[in-house]
Amino acid sequence: MKKISYFLHSIYRTVVKVILQLNYDFQTWQEESLPPGPKIFCSNHFSSSDVHFVTTLMKDPLHMVIGPGFGIPVVGNFLGWTEQIKALTPSDRKKVVSEAASYLAKGDSVYIFPEGGLNAQRQLALFRPGVARIYLENPVPIVPIGLLSPRRRVKNKRSKTAGRSMTVVSRNYYANIGKSMEFPEAIELAKTDREGAEQLICSLLTVEVSRLIDEIKTDKFWS
Repeated sequence: MKKISYFLHSIYRTVVKVILQLNYDFQTWQEESLPPGPKIFCSNHFSSSDVHFVTTLMKDPLHMVIGPGFGIPVVGNFLGWTEQIKALTPSDRKKVVSEAASYLAKGDSVYIFPEGGLNAQRQLALFRPGVARIYLENPVPIVPIGLLSPRRRVKNKRSKTAGRSMTVVSRNYYANIGKSMEFPEAIELAKTDREGAEQLICSLLTVEVSRLIDEIKTDKFWS
């Protein structure tokens, strides 16, 4: 990541951390220390707040795959300045895998929400193959993360900046960071069945993210 991009993103992260400390019960758990080097972070996605809050979970130079945010005036410019990965249009989405793999090759990390859109926290939406394609293009550890907030804290609010209604979280937010995962069997399978390898990775990640969410409910905050 360019120095100016990292500087701007560091300031942004610091601001988000202060907001979380002052206004939220923000709790995180981590099953192991994050491995060194580039990583692919992935999690469930139930609110527009996610894209802000999860940036505080790691110190890596981070490139997040973002869609609608790039369509917001000024915000889209800032995302470009901080080298986030644009996935707004079909044309943009065709470039996501190669762009993400390029950042990984440079030693930076990538964050992606495999569900694409927002879920209602009742069950995970189908994981799209983008995360698997990035991994197969440049195999680095994938770190699964489970995100959760009480449903009563998740509201739709009109955003003047975005010019539309957005799903945001207030007061309570929780993140459970799992152990890093690698998929040598999928790499081998991809030699003969690329689509099968993608499905295998997505299936295993779905199980793990679901487990991390359930663990917050049963063994962490809710216990």
